[in-house]
Amino acid sequence: MVNALTPKHLAEKRAGFHELFFDLIFVYAIQKIAHVILTTQNGSISADLFFKYIVMSLFLWLMWSHQTFFTNRFGQVTFKDVSFMMFNMFIMVFLSNSLYPDFEKTFFPFFLCVAIMYLSIGLQYLLHIRTGLDYGDKRTCQAFATVAFVISFLSFLSLVLPQSIHYIPGFLGVFIAATGLIPFQKYLVLSPVNMMHLVERFSLLTIIIFGEVLVGLASSSFSIDHFSYIYIFQFMILISLFGVYWIITENYINHKLSSIGFRLSYTHLLINIALGVINAAIVFSNNNKLNDLFEINMMYISVLIFYIGLWLITPYFHMN
Repeated sequence: MVNALTPKHLAEKRAGFHELFFDLIFVYAIQKIAHVILTTQNGSISADLFFKYIVMSLFLWLMWSHQTFFTNRFGQVTFKDVSFMMFNMFIMVFLSNSLYPDFEKTFFPFFLCVAIMYLSIGLQYLLHIRTGLDYGDKRTCQAFATVAFVISFLSFLSLVLPQSIHYIPGFLGVFIAATGLIPFQKYLVLSPVNMMHLVERFSLLTIIIFGEVLVGLASSSFSIDHFSYIYIFQFMILISLFGVYWIITENYINHKLSSIGFRLSYTHLLINIALGVINAAIVFSNNNKLNDLFEINMMYISVLIFYIGLWLITPYFHMN
């Protein structure tokens, strides 16, 4: 049993089944974005489509992170907390099935779901303020609630503005989701995350995404009737990436650190965007839809981004 005097960021905390259940639909949404948005044109993928893929992935990732930061700091297996997460899962199902290659067609359902989910996240933080928190926790809840409500308002606003300008509040919401908590860091450091739980959440989510890439590889590549040596290289690349990630997260990250967790969130964003692009490259390569040189560059750049993400985690390593 954990001593009652143990700070909550050092207490033993494991991911709950309801959290892992929520992660499944989130991973489906992230991979769906990669498959739907990243479409080929004349053997390549345009910079415009890459930009839209990154923006949508960034928004979803930040939304998942803000929910996860609440669960990490304050979440419990109570009817209220589980109900909020199941509601967000319900909204995520609709979002996942509202993605189209035509970004304008995707815009309304995507930002409607984002607005509702950020409203839900903001309410969770707002309701928790009333539970008798210390100064740091109270300020942290106020910061997250403020940012979530502003993003929700901007997302709703983008739905009612003319098509010529509705991107402005939508993308402003993305910017605020990414940077809006920076001015509140002096309060967030007073309420550090539980690193054991946060590392477990991010690593389990990443393992699920690795599984999605493996499924994509198996369903589009492996065939006894049309076997090619390229299948071996694709499989070995995936296994080596997984092996390095496994070793680092299992052995090098210090679970006793006092941190606000932002670096862990953004590094995993890089890692999982890289995995999404690798998945798309594998699927397209076996459909002969990509130019060979473009495909090779796409794979190399994605692997490089993956390792940059891992390198940026090094400040979380044990000192010895």
